[in-house]
Amino acid sequence: MGATAPAQAQLKTPTPDTQRQQAQQYQQERLQALTRRGRLDAYRQLIGVDKAAAANSAASRNAAIDLAALGFTPSEVNALRRHGTDLFDLVLRFFEGIDTSPSEQMLLADTVVVATAAQARTGQARLDGFLSEIPFTVVKSLKGTRAAGDVILVPRSSGPLGNGLERIDFSEIRFAPGKTYLLVLSKNWYEQYVALQKKQPESHFSALPYLAYEVSKTGALLPGPGPALSGIAPKDLKSIEADLNQSKAALQAGGAR
Repeated sequence: MGATAPAQAQLKTPTPDTQRQQAQQYQQERLQALTRRGRLDAYRQLIGVDKAAAANSAASRNAAIDLAALGFTPSEVNALRRHGTDLFDLVLRFFEGIDTSPSEQMLLADTVVVATAAQARTGQARLDGFLSEIPFTVVKSLKGTRAAGDVILVPRSSGPLGNGLERIDFSEIRFAPGKTYLLVLSKNWYEQYVALQKKQPESHFSALPYLAYEVSKTGALLPGPGPALSGIAPKDLKSIEADLNQSKAALQAGGAR
């Protein structure tokens, strides 16, 4: 009788050189995505904010890429730094999954709304590579350009693949049609993700979620369906608005947009 070793046993741990090459390749892909979005100059300007550190730190360069991808400008970085918030540190922690609170994630988001979910839609041809979408009708806008009555689409990796097959992404937040949620979203990150896949964004306003809480009729936030993994969860919409107004005031006081 013969025996075959498990496939995992044949895998080798990448050498430091291989890991470095992979990291450099991925960084180049992210820069190319910024170029496709017309945001490469924003990255170069952000590098200038921490020129000495960025010249010698892959982490600082990665943070500058992510900040440019999320739509931040040097004036915003400097304004918030004067008020005790270092966006370079925050964005690194966020994308590494390290200790970012709900208020910090709302600072990185470009869109925060209270919105009601509709039924997920599938079956239409998409340019962005996603398989389905959930439409949300905005009840109240807390941050960003959306207004009450606007529809925001949250794209989904889950959906029909054709030939009777369906993909289910268990990491995606599950929303119930008819329920109202506080959504912490990023249109910029949606566009960066799509550019990384060398796809085209949909024309309708689409955004990827960072956080989601169900909102009760009294304005209290219920646990889930997509809360932050660390930090104190907000209690209600009033506390959310207070946090957002504080960061807005810091930006305005610092001369940022």
